[in-house]
Amino acid sequence: MHHFHRRKKTDTSNNALILFNKFMYVIAIVVPFSTIPQIEKIWVNKSAQNISLFTWATYTFSAACWLVYAIAHKEKVLIINAGLWLILESMVLAGIIIYG
Repeated sequence: MHHFHRRKKTDTSNNALILFNKFMYVIAIVVPFSTIPQIEKIWVNKSAQNISLFTWATYTFSAACWLVYAIAHKEKVLIINAGLWLILESMVLAGIIIYG
């Protein structure tokens, strides 16, 4: 897959930018884990009652698209984030299919 996106060089001497980039890695890793309570609810209770298959299928599809985009553009922080979302949302989706 070839793309014409050229990555802009950033001024890495800017401490605020460096700090913000590190913060975004934390966000990319931590926020997808907000899905764990939903995963736990489904898999522990063995019930996906009142959880939308369409909504979670859409979320999962979106994460897969973002992962492909991130890989194509070689955006490491987005690859991490989309990969985590894809894994966790797939767990919700699988639970809905099994227990729904």
